[in-house]
Amino acid sequence: MRKVILLITCSLDGFIASEDGNVDWLVGDEEYDFDTFLAAIDTLLMGYNTYHQVIGFGDWPYEDKECYVFTKQHLTSEDSNVIFSDRPVKTTESLIQEDGKAIWVVGGASIISLLLNSGLINELRIVIQPIILGKGIPLFKDIKDNIKLDLSSSHEYESGIVELVYQLHKV
Repeated sequence: MRKVILLITCSLDGFIASEDGNVDWLVGDEEYDFDTFLAAIDTLLMGYNTYHQVIGFGDWPYEDKECYVFTKQHLTSEDSNVIFSDRPVKTTESLIQEDGKAIWVVGGASIISLLLNSGLINELRIVIQPIILGKGIPLFKDIKDNIKLDLSSSHEYESGIVELVYQLHKV
């Protein structure tokens, strides 16, 4: 079975974006070895708002990756690597049974909650920015039950960013 990894950045107080979805407060991305992470994945999962934000940054940065965008809208993409779906749990359950590299849950909060509540995320890589936003879009919302995690590693960067890597606790 393929591994499903949430890699996401949040503020110290647990927000992944400001209330309007803005992420201009992110700093220090040049320190993180993102290329190594990307080489280990071949599939991305994200909500429509996250997708819309990524395409707003310019050229699509994940041309060689298969990307599933979850939305209730009936959309089609001109990019054959971008697939729209309205079934995040069913789609993810199918993907983990296929051959391939790891699967990256890019965001947003609703997709993260659905997949966590369904037990489909194996690893959480939380990159904490040294900023307190006070309000915004929370990293975790609508979590049904406690989810026990085991810390597998942590790394502090010069900019004050901290990366925490957790595995879901096996009972």
